Amino acid sequence: MAANAKKTESMTEAFETMTAATPEFLKEGYEKAAENMSAFVEFQKTSMEAMMNSAGLFAKGFEKAATEHTAFVKESFEDGVAAAKATAGSKSIQDALSVQNDYVRTAVEKNLAQLNKAADHWMSLTKEAAQPVTEQYGELVEKVQAFRP
Repeated sequence: MAANAKKTESMTEAFETMTAATPEFLKEGYEKAAENMSAFVEFQKTSMEAMMNSAGLFAKGFEKAATEHTAFVKESFEDGVAAAKATAGSKSIQDALSVQNDYVRTAVEKNLAQLNKAADHWMSLTKEAAQPVTEQYGELVEKVQAFRP
């Protein structure tokens, strides 16, 4: 008897579900699905724009770093040539050692300064280039949270 009651209850639920699927209900469901798909496509578009923006910022930053590094290498080479000429023109070994000592000290200081400058550049570039993608990720999290029951 309990089995028949359960079957009847199950059949009643199925009938109620079928009758709830009216044309208006189906139309509302379709419209909601179409709206969500449109929102998804728009989100994908803005995500791609964020990625392209991030890549563009990184490319500009890389170009700036390469230009600055090239100028630094050229200056370092010129300083080395000048030190070599000064060493070759020295009147004594003591003068030559003094020129070389000054050159090495200055070169180390300039290299450390350049290293710090490059590190600062790459840190700020990373933050700047990641910003568009980070914002897009935040928006994704908000959208996912909105769909949670």
